[in-house]
Amino acid sequence: MEPSSVGYAYAFFAFVLGILSIRSAFVVRRVAAWTAIAWWSTLAYCIAAIVPLLGGPRLPYHGEYVALVGLTVAFVIAGIKDEPQAEPWYLPTAPGPTRAEKRATKAP
Repeated sequence: MEPSSVGYAYAFFAFVLGILSIRSAFVVRRVAAWTAIAWWSTLAYCIAAIVPLLGGPRLPYHGEYVALVGLTVAFVIAGIKDEPQAEPWYLPTAPGPTRAEKRATKAP
């Protein structure tokens, strides 16, 4: 079956998201372990979603759903632990402040 233009657009979106997730994972890898795990899981999800769209085989046990659950759990844990995120979102270069750090700078 030939992928439609929507399939190609989704594959391009997943590709760009995969590039950003690699960059974000490398930026936060030493200061935010769960955030880095979540970004690597995002990359795994992107790969698992792109391969079938471009004519490859589906991953066993619906790998895209396993990766989606993994990235969701990792991002929730990172949020609970108040780990920093990579900033800015469009080209991550440094870990940003945590919520507690942002609150501390806003306080009079």
